[in-house]
Amino acid sequence: MGSLFWDNVVLLLAEREMTFAELVRQMFVGEYHYPSEFWRLYRKLYHYKKEHFLPQERWVDRMVVVLGVDYAEFFRRD
Repeated sequence: MGSLFWDNVVLLLAEREMTFAELVRQMFVGEYHYPSEFWRLYRKLYHYKKEHFLPQERWVDRMVVVLGVDYAEFFRRD
């Protein structure tokens, strides 16, 4: 399930010509003040992606808003 989720996130990012860092930056806008804080959030989400873990529900909700997609788009099969 996590693998499918992250595969679809990568496809959605490619469609929007966004990088993973840009996604994380937009997800957490206003929540960090120093580069080290951003880096910590980036590494946490990247670890989830690398290990195919599903992120926290509130982070998925933020991805929905940033990418402008329906929640089901993250779990579709092609």
